[in-house]
Amino acid sequence: MPKSKKVIIDLDVVTLAFWDKKDGAKLIERIKANEFEMISPYILLDHLSKWDYRKLAEEIREFYEKYSSEIITARNLLEKTEEINIEYYKILNELISIGVKEEDVVLVIISSLFNVDNLITFNRKHLKNKEKEIGEVLKRYGIKTIQIKLPSEV
Repeated sequence: MPKSKKVIIDLDVVTLAFWDKKDGAKLIERIKANEFEMISPYILLDHLSKWDYRKLAEEIREFYEKYSSEIITARNLLEKTEEINIEYYKILNELISIGVKEEDVVLVIISSLFNVDNLITFNRKHLKNKEKEIGEVLKRYGIKTIQIKLPSEV
């Protein structure tokens, strides 16, 4: 049976699910049951390497590594931008200028370029509430717009 959707699950969702076993925990179980195809950007794993909470960081890293159908590296991303001839840094800077954090910009661009159905996050301020503006930027560069969802919306 094919997986219904290709998703990126932001670190905030996974962290809360592992931390308090409530918010996002159902989504994590759905991932483990192969209901979705999870794509994981390198930046999420890189971010974990900087955490002081080593045990939690390792549990989360293991989850991403075990359940991701693909981990998108910085090289994969740059090769994809070259392949379709888009200016990654121009898009990055424009998204930052509308208030999207740099680490979130990478998630947005990967979601667009790798045909992810949903970017799932709790981040309302820099992502969910800026979905329309993000879509306008992506359209201007001729790349796929994305759906940004809260865990409760999938």
